[in-house]
Amino acid sequence: MKTKNQDDTFVFRLRPKDFSPVVEVAACYNEWQGKVLFLKRSIGKSEGGKWGVPAGKIEKGENSLQAVIRETYEETKISLKEQQLRFVGKLFIRKPGIDYVYHMYHRKVDFAPNVMLSNEHQEYRWLSMAQIGVFSLMSGALEALYHCKALVNKPKLTRKAFYFIRHGETDVNADPEIKCVDYDLPLNNRGRNQAQQARELMKDLSLKSVCFSPLKRASETKDILVSNLHLDHEELENLSECKASIWTKMVQLEKGHEFQVCDDVENFLGRSIRGLDAGLRKKSPILLVAHGGIHWALCYHLSIDNHPWKIGNCELVHFQPVGQEEWKAEIIKVDRETD
Repeated sequence: MKTKNQDDTFVFRLRPKDFSPVVEVAACYNEWQGKVLFLKRSIGKSEGGKWGVPAGKIEKGENSLQAVIRETYEETKISLKEQQLRFVGKLFIRKPGIDYVYHMYHRKVDFAPNVMLSNEHQEYRWLSMAQIGVFSLMSGALEALYHCKALVNKPKLTRKAFYFIRHGETDVNADPEIKCVDYDLPLNNRGRNQAQQARELMKDLSLKSVCFSPLKRASETKDILVSNLHLDHEELENLSECKASIWTKMVQLEKGHEFQVCDDVENFLGRSIRGLDAGLRKKSPILLVAHGGIHWALCYHLSIDNHPWKIGNCELVHFQPVGQEEWKAEIIKVDRETD
């Protein structure tokens, strides 16, 4: 997914194949009463006169958390502690002549801290989303802010591995030109066959729990996959698929359209991650049976890298936490018979 602003800066959530970062940057979004702290760059500095959040390069021997604490103090004299900060996610930013990774941290405070600027900045303000439009922001800053806004309210997830499978094929999956007003579609014959083939993998996963969307195509897939296994079953409304209009907006983000999280997309992204949060509370190993839009949303939230965000019907994916912040995902291949 990428967005492009007027300065030929591209902001990607999914790492491009040709992305070659020169540096990595850590940024802090300090929030007070619904407003975010922005600093105005001093004249003579890079992008002088423009506004951005406290941020800077990660130095050799630092991780992103250490860097954001140091940079915030150097630029504002605000002292941060590790437990006050929440990692939001990372972006992949491309400006003319340079690629860099952008790590976002968020801190919410009950009172405005004292701010003492270094010579890098000449002014600071706490800005609401409504106010930001009248300020000249640094290149890519607005896009990054919208991504942060979409990601910051996600629950703190239990860091344990889980499996995800998209439902089998429906008639609309087979032919998107079909004009169908029924949102709750059943599987077609090919979809049931796909689920039967994927069923062979289930016994090797040692599953303990399965959570699934209540929509027919997902619940029917679930029944085929695990009907012979003794599992804890839970239907989760939050794993339901988005409407076509929301999917269209999400797909547009991948095509370089101007980025702004609208309410319906933001609500779906939030609902999806709450569905994952509920699923991760179950006994492991866990299987989620849901939809292509849910998989896309989870990849968005978890900063999944080097893995397709769009998957086929009955493709099985293994998600695993890596380190303190990262996640990875891998498709587990099913030997498919000729349909």
